[in-house]
Amino acid sequence: MKKYLFVIAVLMLGIVSCHRQNLSDTDLVVVDHGMMSLYDVETQALTPFENEPDSVLNLLFDENNHLYYTVSKNEKLSLKMIDLNASKPAPKLCADWNMTLQNSIDEFSGDVSNIFWDKTKENICIHKTDYDDYDYSILFYNVNTGKITELSGDEAYTAYYVDKDFDASHFFSEARDMYYATPNGKICLTDKVDFTKAFEDEAELEDLYFDPEAVSPDGQRLVYAATIYWGEGWGFYGLANLDGSNQRLMMDTDIWDLIPRWLPNGTLVYVGKAPRPKEDPEYDEEWNNTQPCIMLLDSKENAKQLSLGKTFAVKPCGEKKDFIQQQTNLAGCDVAVLDQGKVTFYNSTTGEFVPFVNENDSVINGVFVNGDDFYYTVAIGDELYLKEVYLSDYVTQPSMRTSWDLKLDDCVSQTYGKASTLAWIPAFDRVGISYNFSWDYYNFADIKFFAYYDNKKLDGWSEDEDVETDVYDEEFWKYENDLEHFVSDENQYFYIPEDGEDICLTDQINFEEYCSDPEYYEAPEFVFYSINPTRTCATFGSIIEWGDLGHGPLCMSSLDGKVQVAFKDTDAADLTWGWMPDGSLLYLNGRSIMIVHPNGTEEIFAEASDFVVSTK
Repeated sequence: MKKYLFVIAVLMLGIVSCHRQNLSDTDLVVVDHGMMSLYDVETQALTPFENEPDSVLNLLFDENNHLYYTVSKNEKLSLKMIDLNASKPAPKLCADWNMTLQNSIDEFSGDVSNIFWDKTKENICIHKTDYDDYDYSILFYNVNTGKITELSGDEAYTAYYVDKDFDASHFFSEARDMYYATPNGKICLTDKVDFTKAFEDEAELEDLYFDPEAVSPDGQRLVYAATIYWGEGWGFYGLANLDGSNQRLMMDTDIWDLIPRWLPNGTLVYVGKAPRPKEDPEYDEEWNNTQPCIMLLDSKENAKQLSLGKTFAVKPCGEKKDFIQQQTNLAGCDVAVLDQGKVTFYNSTTGEFVPFVNENDSVINGVFVNGDDFYYTVAIGDELYLKEVYLSDYVTQPSMRTSWDLKLDDCVSQTYGKASTLAWIPAFDRVGISYNFSWDYYNFADIKFFAYYDNKKLDGWSEDEDVETDVYDEEFWKYENDLEHFVSDENQYFYIPEDGEDICLTDQINFEEYCSDPEYYEAPEFVFYSINPTRTCATFGSIIEWGDLGHGPLCMSSLDGKVQVAFKDTDAADLTWGWMPDGSLLYLNGRSIMIVHPNGTEEIFAEASDFVVSTK
């Protein structure tokens, strides 16, 4: 009988052992004192992985249920992988990181560097620090070739930089709070949180910044970072339902720890704090009475401690409904073509048109800021918001900057039925939008600003600013020195070079042909606009008839007077134009964007309703 019981016991142990090795349903892996344990959400079982003899430092899943991790042996680091789909998962050595444990220590947090995917999802990256030479670099392990590459500086940052894995462009910070923009209006996600308990200094609260980190699989809950960027920065993670309910600041968290992550069932995994035993040699009643631990917070706000330690990895939940594409082909684009709420960028160097695929909201207007920064207004429901996208080699995703607190009707002119433009005021580092059309001015009477560096919204000019309130005067100021070289005389327009005789720019143009009715024709008056980047041509307006406003065609002439062009179906009262880097002129003619080369030849550039050109 004992023999049979022994056999049954062995079989049962075998079944348990096989179950322990069936790790394909693993949703979460945690590390405590260098040892991995694997967690199954459905069974809530935490299974130690006993087949790894080395000390585990960091973790990373791929989309195929492979678990990559760094181990330390004799202070040297290696990258390993476990295929959790295998019947008997076993560690596989991938590569020697060619660095020591000391090379992996972050100088600010004191923690080991994480491993993470680069933007191609083909390379696993880790930061490397050489404290002797004060040199920082990133090592890239290619999962397809097994090759390790080391990059530093901007080259490394460009190669690995990955933004959010969800569309964060409807979240924004404003006046000490974070908001979520919806078609039904903006929802505050932080107004029920008393941040003074976490940040006692009033001056700290002035610099409180919010960063959305992860949206739950059901799209209903957000985890975010609330941070004060003083010195190295500090702060906590917080939670809120996207309808504004269930707001809380997670006071047992630290933004220097891993970003909290969602499990498929809506449970949040995060690094919290557990009491440190008084017998622990590191225990100090005032400064060191807690230790990091892995916490689980379910959808009903029930929290439990899963493990000690501060290292974990969550298996990808699959494709998210709000996932935003990673677009990296916008670097160098210097024209934005706007049509029917969509944007297509143009790269004048490569001659390519690049659709902006990362924006689902309706785009109203836009402007280039400092060359590569594109700011634009979108309509979400009835409300207007300011967004930004940086045209770079990094993963390009839009971010929300502010709510304009305006509706689309507030920004549509009653003369031509067009939305007001977005303006960049470099003298004051501001983006401005005009609103409140007035027939007294035949233009918009008011303007709102967003301060580029201060991240603040301003209602108009301040009283102590000695400037004109007409935003378009800024364009005039930029070309004030050039204006001195142009003069009208006897109904003609002349260029005055530094040396030599004056050059007429209009004697080849019969302006009467451009008048809508000969009875209204008047001798032209000229308005200087600008000289092109190659300093070979100038553009200017001609006023040849008057109604409520002056009207006449847009003109372009070479500075030697040999090329003189006036453009039919253009109106000085409603012009959209801009220079290309090669000196060509773009202008809008109905629904056609025309390009005029310095030699005067003209062709259609694109079919659209509006465009913006970078002034870099």
